[in-house]
Amino acid sequence: MANEAQFNPIARRPYWVPAILAAVALTLPLDPIPFASPVPAATPVAAWVTDPTPVRQPKLVPQYVVAGFTYRCSDCHDLLPSPPETARSLTQHTEIVLKHGINTRCFNCHHRTNRDAFVDDLGQEIPWDQPQLLCAKCHGPVYRDWQHGSHGRTNGYWDPAQGPQSRRKCIECHDPHQPPFPPMRPAPGPDTLRMGPQDRDGHGEADNPLRVTADPAAAPAPDEEH
Repeated sequence: MANEAQFNPIARRPYWVPAILAAVALTLPLDPIPFASPVPAATPVAAWVTDPTPVRQPKLVPQYVVAGFTYRCSDCHDLLPSPPETARSLTQHTEIVLKHGINTRCFNCHHRTNRDAFVDDLGQEIPWDQPQLLCAKCHGPVYRDWQHGSHGRTNGYWDPAQGPQSRRKCIECHDPHQPPFPPMRPAPGPDTLRMGPQDRDGHGEADNPLRVTADPAAAPAPDEEH
């Protein structure tokens, strides 16, 4: 029996093994070695950055509000026809500031006799709720991009079989009288593990943002690289 106990590792196992395991189990909740995450703190992102609301919310009906009353455009323009040309200071709609390239006249876009519609190149009416057809008169390539989804925004489902899609119309992003976007505050830049410190100058290989460098000063000089 003595020889069997001498060569049996289970029988010779000292009691300090379970004691150590118990001590480790009691120490772990105290977190003796705090975990240091290599992931930087999240960059605060303003709510407007991810807000899906359209930039503009225009009415897609020919209506105008004056002194709290809502009128159709034709309610006034049928009674008060405009002069043949409108290259003059506006006496009505003075809130409009027209900065749309060579389109300096109202009749470049608005129908001359039916103010509840726009006008195409042939003088035919364009429905008020189809302003993209009006924009297509001058912006053909952009209009084709819009049709195919590479310009503007598509809401809904990527897979039409799963649900409907809707295309935002031009004037839901662009002011038709001043189409260029006003200056906007940019969203916070990216901050990833591989990009490293973003306060360095220069565009050489030593300053490649995709290289992992813990200390920018430790990067080798260009003549020392191999």
